[in-house]
Amino acid sequence: MRGRLSLDEGGGAALDVGGSLILFDLARPLLPDGADGSWVEVRVAPDSVTVWPYDA
Repeated sequence: MRGRLSLDEGGGAALDVGGSLILFDLARPLLPDGADGSWVEVRVAPDSVTVWPYDA
């Protein structure tokens, strides 16, 4: 999936994919400076994805 990345100070990230936000918890090492607001592509093997409920 491809979208615009937004980082927060708490170590999380959101990927805006066509107006839908996909939330990520980031592991170490952290993303490089300048990654906030950049366009990225995320590729993940299907057996490496975990989905958790989220209350807005």
